[in-house]
Amino acid sequence: MGAGQFCTNPGLVFLPEGSAAKVFSAEAAAALADASTQTMLSGGIADDFYEGRDRIASVEGVETGYEGIAEHRTASAFLYRVTVETFAVNPALAHGVFGLLGVVVVTQSVSDFDDLARAMMGQLTATIHMDGADLVAAARLLPILERMAGRFLFNGFPIGVKVTGSMVHGGPYPASTNFGATSVGTLSIRRFLRPVCYQNSPDHLLPDQT
Repeated sequence: MGAGQFCTNPGLVFLPEGSAAKVFSAEAAAALADASTQTMLSGGIADDFYEGRDRIASVEGVETGYEGIAEHRTASAFLYRVTVETFAVNPALAHGVFGLLGVVVVTQSVSDFDDLARAMMGQLTATIHMDGADLVAAARLLPILERMAGRFLFNGFPIGVKVTGSMVHGGPYPASTNFGATSVGTLSIRRFLRPVCYQNSPDHLLPDQT
């Protein structure tokens, strides 16, 4: 969506090793192959995207899951796959790429998610895909994620925002708690307000408060 140019683009996907991870990677690649090319906002964004893509692709141990089309501002998605061991020793893989790129990290088990979350830097959003059998693991993981992200999605995908009082942009401070750093939810309206002081003004000259 939007050539991956949303700040909540899900750039990292963590999956426990097994048949489900293989199916996910294969079906994601097939879906990306069916997607059309999209146009990035500017030449500078395109240049940064290709620099980030090349940085990811050049890391030893990174496998290509799907390689899209790249014609400067016109591009389709790129998907890479890496083991948790390679991800752990290459911090550059955790740095987001603004654009049509995702990295699938295959872990040894669900229990690896806790250590991975502790090692991650601040994120705008975090998503947990789960069913009833995953409640215990999710309950253990959520307090760790709360330290690094300010908006959580369950069995859904960002951006997925609504104009409600409980909605925030996401991320650690200040994105989640400071109205000057959020662009979604009703609190963001305060970004566009200009305070005006009426000092010692006659009452009949004050603005209507209704």
